[in-house]
Amino acid sequence: MKDQQQRLTLFNKYLNGQCTLEEVEQLMQYFNSDQRWQLEELVLQEFQQLEFDEHHYTALPERILEGIKARIVDTEVAPVRRMLWPKIAVAASIALAVMVGGYYYYQSKIVNRQSEVVYQNDVAPGKNGATLTLADGRKILINDAVAGNIATQAGVTISKDETGQLVYTLSPLGGDAEGRGGFNTLTTTRGEQTKVRLPDGTLVFLNAQSSLRYPANFAQSLKREVSLSGEGYFEVAKDKAHPFIVKTDKQDVEVLGTHFNISAYTDESHINTTLLEGSVRVSSTKNNVVLAPGHQASLDEQNIRVKAVNVDEVVSWKNGMFAFSDLSLEEIMKKIARWYNVEVSYMPGVNKYEAYGGSVSRYENVSRVLSKLELTGSVHFKIEGRHIIVAK
Repeated sequence: MKDQQQRLTLFNKYLNGQCTLEEVEQLMQYFNSDQRWQLEELVLQEFQQLEFDEHHYTALPERILEGIKARIVDTEVAPVRRMLWPKIAVAASIALAVMVGGYYYYQSKIVNRQSEVVYQNDVAPGKNGATLTLADGRKILINDAVAGNIATQAGVTISKDETGQLVYTLSPLGGDAEGRGGFNTLTTTRGEQTKVRLPDGTLVFLNAQSSLRYPANFAQSLKREVSLSGEGYFEVAKDKAHPFIVKTDKQDVEVLGTHFNISAYTDESHINTTLLEGSVRVSSTKNNVVLAPGHQASLDEQNIRVKAVNVDEVVSWKNGMFAFSDLSLEEIMKKIARWYNVEVSYMPGVNKYEAYGGSVSRYENVSRVLSKLELTGSVHFKIEGRHIIVAK
């Protein structure tokens, strides 16, 4: 240990330009040995025990480079020293690596300390929950309902399982969707998501700030028709005799049995329908397309455009993740706003259309998601209550 401390002292002399040529050569020999990592470890440990201010952090690389330049000049002035230059250069490069490592270590500590201040008003993630409105107008808060049967309509029992999922079960007597069963509406607010198994066996995942209207009983209907606002992922039960139709504000999606995702938020410029399995027909007032798996139909005010997409990213929300590879800052912040139930504003100069990529759990606090975006260095955030301010 004593030898290691002596070498550390020698190393510090080297950084301060106080080493003799003999000491530089001695230090070089140690850098070239198998125990070099021990000295590097000691250097970093010493860094961790010091409390530099930010000025010192930013000055470290410059300090090292100036020392290297000085040694280059020395080798040019004194010919007898030239034979030592390769050794000095290598030693200097090693020193630079160690010091820069320490520099970035402390830079990260600065960022973390700053983040603690900026994110002191952190926001917890959303949760499972929704409001069910029955045909007779009764409203049931799903979170408040205990597991088990929560309502009965003609021919249908509605229950909540231990995971919070709603399940519709037909009684042997069946029911009439229009007359006896009526329509139910399942609604999520910002910061909520839920899933429901419809009377025909279709499973629907409903994202935050979304609404699904559907018959309490599909019996005696030629078509299984539901209406969606917001975003939903559908795993449709196969029934060739009764096509499944999802109606949104500007389009219809017709299927027989398949897995697909529809994003139809009113504050988005496009309605995106993404097919994972099977086949769907997407129809608007102007045209229609048949999608193949792995493709997305994007409807604007005029046309439907089809492109291949990464379906795992599209449905990452239902799997508990934020995942995106080429999404604008504005689109990302809209997703964050819905799930964390926050408002977002932008400072002047922020490029809302710059694309970002990354992934993070939806069950992390919002600061964790924002810190991922900040790693790019082009955007920063401040949280004030339930308000996120985006700055350059």
